[in-house]
This record gives sequence, C-alpha cells and structure tokens, in this order.
Amino acid sequence: MGTMLRLRIAPLGGASLLAGKALACFLTAIGVMVMMTVLGLMLGMRPASYGKLVVAGLCIAAAFTGIMMVVSLLGRTEQGVSGAGWAANLIMAMLGGCMVPVMFMPQWVQSASVVSPVRWAILAIEGAVWREFSWPEMALPLLVLLVTGGVCFAIGTFMFRTKQDVFV
Repeated sequence: MGTMLRLRIAPLGGASLLAGKALACFLTAIGVMVMMTVLGLMLGMRPASYGKLVVAGLCIAAAFTGIMMVVSLLGRTEQGVSGAGWAANLIMAMLGGCMVPVMFMPQWVQSASVVSPVRWAILAIEGAVWREFSWPEMALPLLVLLVTGGVCFAIGTFMFRTKQDVFV
C-alpha cells in the first residue's frame, strides 16, 4: 500500500524504522499472550508459576519479533510477504507440535522439531503452566528463544540494509 515507501521518505533513520517494526510486533505478541492467558484463567487454568509464564511470554515475543524481521523482507510485495509468512508459520507450527503433539510424532520428526521455535515456545509455556519446571529447566527453552530472536533480528537488519530494491 506504499506505507514503507512513505516511511523511507520520512526523516527517519533505518534504526528508527526497524525499532518501530520490532516494537509493534513485540507488543502485538505480548497482547496476544495476555489475552490467551486471561482466557485460560477464565476457563480454570492455574499456572504453576506466573513469574515463569511472564518470562516465557517475553522470550517468545522476542523470538517471533526476530523471525518477523526476516519474514517481512522475503518478498517484494505485501502478498509475497504474506505468502512467505504463512508458509514459514505453517512449517514451524507443524514441526513444533501445534497440530500434533511432538511426543506423538515419529522419532525422526521429533528430532527435526528442535529447529522449530514453536516447539521451544510450547515447552516454555508448558514448563511455566503445568510441568512445574525449575528455573534451570526453563533455561534451555528460554535461551533457544532468545538466541533465535537475536540471530533472526540480526539477519533481518542486514537484509533491510542491503535490500533497498524491496521498497520500490
């Protein structure tokens, strides 16, 4: 719709544009998790640890904000980016256990699922809500989510700075 072109023409630096995109995605992810948690509480969910649930939510939002930075630059048009986003999310969800729990998948798929940030997000939420993970047990999923977010954010930033033709 020309929004990015107008933003690029505005007196904003690249860092401001990236920070704005990242903040919008991060706050949206937090908002979704808050709404889902409230719904869960209304339906009788009682997390084992609210603190761990909050930390898990922040790490999940950070991971998917980084992923958004890469996915948002995979196409030249809004439709192209939308298609790439749907494809990436579908694969991450299928491998990560959204459609079939990982424990019911064939062994080779369980092994492959470690590449999906969705798997680590589910594990972090489960650890805080009903598995009663200790902080050392929470460390691995949280660390994987933070590293995923950081690496993807760095890749997205690099792509943003080098792929100027995407805004024409």
